Amino acid sequence: MNKRNYMKNEEGLRKVRTLIDEQKTVMMASNLNTIPFSVCPMTVQQMDEKGDLWFFVSKDSGLFKDIEEDNRVQIIYNDDNKQQYLSIFGNATHIIAEQKKEELWNHHLLNWFEGKDDPDLTLISVNMENAFFWDNENSKLVPFFEAGESNVSSSEKGFVNL
Repeated sequence: MNKRNYMKNEEGLRKVRTLIDEQKTVMMASNLNTIPFSVCPMTVQQMDEKGDLWFFVSKDSGLFKDIEEDNRVQIIYNDDNKQQYLSIFGNATHIIAEQKKEELWNHHLLNWFEGKDDPDLTLISVNMENAFFWDNENSKLVPFFEAGESNVSSSEKGFVNL
């Protein structure tokens, strides 16, 4: 599971949280080394206090199988009404946690699963490495945060490293 402490970048995390403030449908891309890569709509069930994004997925899905091979994913979110757009790159992990499954289950999921006891139902958690939003005013992608070290200071780049 995610060992990163996003709390040391509270500003970036807060900005992402304001865009994903409720259950949102996003496009999740996997199998990123192939052309074309795989993509499917997913509903963000929760962004937890550490900044991990939680999703339900079927064990029989292509996404589940892709994550077994390569856990890197790209999440694309857009809200046309608010003209807010977000791109997140991170690592997905299959999670077996009955308590978390119970916590996140809602009746809308019955459209895809037989119920919370469906044997194909499982959770994935995505920890964010990079997050960018579209700045309408300047017509460009702006990073919220980016993992890793750099020789350029955070203020020079306009974002905060995790």
